[in-house]
Amino acid sequence: MTRLGVHKRWNKKFLLKEVECRVPEQIDWTPDRLAESLAGHARNENKIAAYAAGDPDFELGDAVFPLQWHAQLLMRRVEFDIYKRESADRIEFALAAWHNVVRHLMLFGRGAALLGTAPCWGSSIRDLAESLAMAYALGWNAAADKIAQCAVLVMPQGALWSAGDLDPRNEARREPFARFTLALYADFAGITLPELPPHPYESPAYDALFACWRDPDPEVLIEPLLATCDWHTHECMYSRSDRPSKDVDFINDTLMGWPVEVHMVYRLRERLGLRLPAELDHPLMKSPLGAYLPPQPVPQDERLNKVIRRACAEVPGLADVLAGVI
Repeated sequence: MTRLGVHKRWNKKFLLKEVECRVPEQIDWTPDRLAESLAGHARNENKIAAYAAGDPDFELGDAVFPLQWHAQLLMRRVEFDIYKRESADRIEFALAAWHNVVRHLMLFGRGAALLGTAPCWGSSIRDLAESLAMAYALGWNAAADKIAQCAVLVMPQGALWSAGDLDPRNEARREPFARFTLALYADFAGITLPELPPHPYESPAYDALFACWRDPDPEVLIEPLLATCDWHTHECMYSRSDRPSKDVDFINDTLMGWPVEVHMVYRLRERLGLRLPAELDHPLMKSPLGAYLPPQPVPQDERLNKVIRRACAEVPGLADVLAGVI
């Protein structure tokens, strides 16, 4: 297959700049603007803390939705340090990722527990796929499996897309990464996904990798994997255009240097007892977050654990849905 090659702008300097410009303390703001931003993050922190402390004025949604912004800020701060020093603090990095994974376990676990009895909380299909691939990349297989299983249950309820996703004018929306991730899980699990909104935007790299990811010969995967890495670097070139065709897969800057889709393929192959390809000679795989790791310990965070315990106590059936995961 014809490869795109690494995007000419994608490099370590680009990765650092993309994260740096979204970390409040690193942005050249006026003192008032910085204080306003930090105050907004503090409000999110306070909501999570209040729910964790059992405050009756706060409900699960008051903690789950702020977790998105809290997790993203944690990840950006950690990645800024990683790219600045070109070495990874795996404990802090895993903790930031775990916040995002727990958020999706709460979102979709609640939806599965209350299926048919309460409206499902939403998340974009891209947001789901990012969390799913993160969890597999770090070896949190039970959590990743549960997120995927619950998401599949709530898909028919429209929890993963809005009316805009069904609008023909948006059919060029770039979401190949999300659809590849879900298709990969479905193929691994031996299930059929519910029907997704129409989406004609194609990714030959993902199509080629999906076609061979189960091949017993790991060498067969090398060219499709390299093409996928190329694709990843091109899909980081974020545009502020409102046109769906100008959208990119990786608008989340924390994934621009982290080949989570490659790591997910590796993790699922390992679970099937298949050998992994030889080390890939590609800049993305040599980035500070490019190395494929053995399963990482699940971080322990007391406040997050309190959120989980309270949610399981208050949402009927949630504890059963998440049994054996957290």
